[in-house]
Amino acid sequence: MKRFLILLFAGFSACTSPTPEKAVPNSNPIISEMTINQIIDTLKLNKEIKDFDRLAKGVKHAASLWRNEDGSATDFAIFCKKNYIISGAERELFFEKVSKNLESIYGHFNKITLDLKENIDLNNGPTLGIDKDFSAYSVGAHLLDDLYSNKIAFAIALNFPYYTLEEKGKFDRLYSRKAWAMVRLGDIFISRVPAELQQAATKAETDADIYISGYNIEMGMLRTESGKQIFPDKMALLSHWNLRDEIKSNYGDNKTGKENQEMIYKIMERIINQDIPEKVINNPLVQWAPFSNKVFENGKEITCTFEPDRRYQQIINNFSAAKAIDAFNPEMNTFISRKFSAEMEIPQEEVEALFDGYLRSPQLAR
Repeated sequence: MKRFLILLFAGFSACTSPTPEKAVPNSNPIISEMTINQIIDTLKLNKEIKDFDRLAKGVKHAASLWRNEDGSATDFAIFCKKNYIISGAERELFFEKVSKNLESIYGHFNKITLDLKENIDLNNGPTLGIDKDFSAYSVGAHLLDDLYSNKIAFAIALNFPYYTLEEKGKFDRLYSRKAWAMVRLGDIFISRVPAELQQAATKAETDADIYISGYNIEMGMLRTESGKQIFPDKMALLSHWNLRDEIKSNYGDNKTGKENQEMIYKIMERIINQDIPEKVINNPLVQWAPFSNKVFENGKEITCTFEPDRRYQQIINNFSAAKAIDAFNPEMNTFISRKFSAEMEIPQEEVEALFDGYLRSPQLAR
């Protein structure tokens, strides 16, 4: 089951790229445990501080993100003593101001990103190389770098630390909306991935999207081994979800459904095995018999080469980039933990149990 889940989510996220060759900043924190404890003990002397757990968590989390370029251990101690918010009213005001500003930043970045991808996502006419370049550009790649550089990120991490998925699960379900929003603010600065790795991930995501969206099978040009056409003329299906959905749509067809499904299955098998003739992809001018893997042009069989392993290059790129990013996530240092704990926010064990229960269901067998 674990291997199945790993493959499942690797397939969902074939969206990153090889690690850039240029050097990236060191991911190792420089604040020692002794320094952290000294800072916490010093701040505890303030009689107005009541929540020692949040204090300790905030200092430790900010320390995990501090690097040499941010200053020395002494600089970090001074920063914590100066920026730790003691007053509840001031902390709430801080939260309101930060929320408003981040909403503006992320909202406008999202609008820009959608605009830059428009010529790839929509049929706006011929696609040029410049369209792909703009689509691959991550407008917010340097945002977190900038917020760490000007210390805004540290001020937020210090006063609104990150809570793990397990910790969130133990919180009182009667938490107010405001209290949960404050907890959520801690989810923003949980890692410090260099901009160049973020940019590379965005570029490869776009490359993978373009690969998928430009991979169509001309179903009207398919032939059985007897030369019969079983799909309508001018029917083109995208190699991933369109083929899948066509299989589903044929379950109710008692006459030709099984034959259609078997041919689609064979097509998908050819794609997965990478022995699909490259010439049949996006090509309405040749006929293809998927079972024998023969290709015909103008009524004559022709010799074709298979598609290069571009499909699996996406997975290799994904693995390389995720591995490079791991070291910059002190709280979740594997891609799988980030996928479950940060993105989907559901324990891996719970997902495994759901799949296991579903696959063992008597209803599924029937």
